[in-house]
Amino acid sequence: MIQLDEATHTYKVDGEPFASVTKVIAEAGLYGDATKYFSEYSRDRGRVVHRVIELYLKGELDEATVDPAVAGYFASWQAFEKDTGFFPGYIEHTLYSVPLRIAGRVDLIGPWNGNGAAIIDLKTGMTPTPATGIQLAGYEELYGSYVKRFALHLGAEGKYRLKEYDDRGDRAVFLAAVAIYNWRKANVKGET
Repeated sequence: MIQLDEATHTYKVDGEPFASVTKVIAEAGLYGDATKYFSEYSRDRGRVVHRVIELYLKGELDEATVDPAVAGYFASWQAFEKDTGFFPGYIEHTLYSVPLRIAGRVDLIGPWNGNGAAIIDLKTGMTPTPATGIQLAGYEELYGSYVKRFALHLGAEGKYRLKEYDDRGDRAVFLAAVAIYNWRKANVKGET
C-alpha cells in the first residue's frame, strides 16, 4: 500500500520511505537553478490549477467556483481538450517501483490519438525546465511501458503549448540519478 504525505511530499510503500521522482532529480542537481523556472507563488498556483482540472475531469467541478486568478489556465486546458479530444484514464495517479524505491504522481495518462498511451505533465508556466524530459521518463519508468511523453504548458491568457519529449536518453539519465540517490542514501551518513 502506498501513502503520500501531502505536506512533505514524501511517499511510503508498506511503511517504507520511497523518494519521489522530483526529489531524485533535484538531488542530482538536474533542475539547476529552479528559481529561474518557478517560485513559491507559481508552485501554489500550479497546485490549484491541477486540482481544478482534476475535479473537472472527474465531473466534480462547479465551474462558477473557479478563482479568476486561475480561470485562464483552466480555459487553456479546455482549449487543449477541445483541440485534441484527449481524455485521461488516470488522473493524478500515484505510481511506484519497489526495486527502484521511487514513487511519483503522474498528472494524466491516457490514450493518444489512437496511437498508444501518453503521459502528460501539466505546467502553469510557458518556459520548460531542461529536466522535464527526465521527469517524464521517470514517470514512464514507473508506469512500466513506453509511452508518448508531453508537458502541457497552460497559459494565463487561455492558450497552451504542448511539448513532446522523445529523447530515449532521458530514461538513462533518470536511472543514473536514481542509482546515485540510492547509493548516497545507503552509504553517506546524513544524506537524503
